[in-house]
Amino acid sequence: MKRVFGVAALLLLISSCSFHKLEYKGGECFKFDNFEGKEVSFTAGAKISNQNDFAIKVNPSDLKLFIEGEYMGLVHLDDELRIKRKSEEYVEGSFIAVLADGAIFRAMRFINKSQLKIRLKGTVKAKVLIFGKKIEVNEIRTISGSDLKLW
Repeated sequence: MKRVFGVAALLLLISSCSFHKLEYKGGECFKFDNFEGKEVSFTAGAKISNQNDFAIKVNPSDLKLFIEGEYMGLVHLDDELRIKRKSEEYVEGSFIAVLADGAIFRAMRFINKSQLKIRLKGTVKAKVLIFGKKIEVNEIRTISGSDLKLW
């Protein structure tokens, strides 16, 4: 009985530990791979700082995509991302954007803009060993309009 209580107390202690939020350090890069129907596959990366004493895995997730306040669709992270402990590194992932109805026509208004506000909103599940935590994401970034040219 003491062992069960000890293991339960240890699990509770470990699962209640907090971790530092990952920090975005810039250097984003976009590369469009395929545009078929309502799906756009692309690779995106950025420099991320992880000041925790443990590596963090980001599970495949879905986020809502807004460009200049207009809802454009869902962005899905295809593969799990791993960010090393106590590091500042460039992390790259494969994504698929499933565009909402009429998103292409709404995007036409942004073709000639030099700067665009991109907003990603939703929940991402991060994992450390067997412990997971859901993190609310509501990030707004300004990117160069030329980064979103598909043609």
